[in-house]
Amino acid sequence: MLKENGLENYHHNLECAESFFDNVCTSHTFQENIDTINNAREAGLRVCAGGILGMGESLDQRIELADTLRQLGVESVPMNFLSPVLGTPMAHIEPMKPYEILRTIATYRYLLPAAEIRIAGGRQFLGDMQSMIFMAGASGVMIGNYLTTQGRSVDDDIKMIQDLKLDIRGNTQQRRQQAAASA
Repeated sequence: MLKENGLENYHHNLECAESFFDNVCTSHTFQENIDTINNAREAGLRVCAGGILGMGESLDQRIELADTLRQLGVESVPMNFLSPVLGTPMAHIEPMKPYEILRTIATYRYLLPAAEIRIAGGRQFLGDMQSMIFMAGASGVMIGNYLTTQGRSVDDDIKMIQDLKLDIRGNTQQRRQQAAASA
């Protein structure tokens, strides 16, 4: 029904590896996430699914998540990096270091060679090294603000992409207007 009404893409993050899932989610099971993604694919939808990294999981668990995404045939993988927020259960977790973020992106590119890898929340922990995400294997960035944190300005991201002589896809004018409206 969704596809017949024009829906083409479906986004549903797994959040983390199955072996770490009970540490971060109690409202549903990991298998329910898998079933949701499989149902979307069976409906003929293109699936976007990733997770949040740096929540206390091990390197092996990060690889486990990437392998699960590969097995599911996910076409687009958003990678978020935990931004600890005061008053939340993960407020005490130290953010990932730039090298660790870049190494994780490179690992996901290796394990998911055909997927679009989009870097989203937590990019600020890379500081001045944000442009290196593309050298590590990222296909793109999600610009603007995220669910619970602010992103970089749209203009700063566009300038970074232009400085690298990369193509800009998507409706950047709409993103600029949205950013201005939320400021």
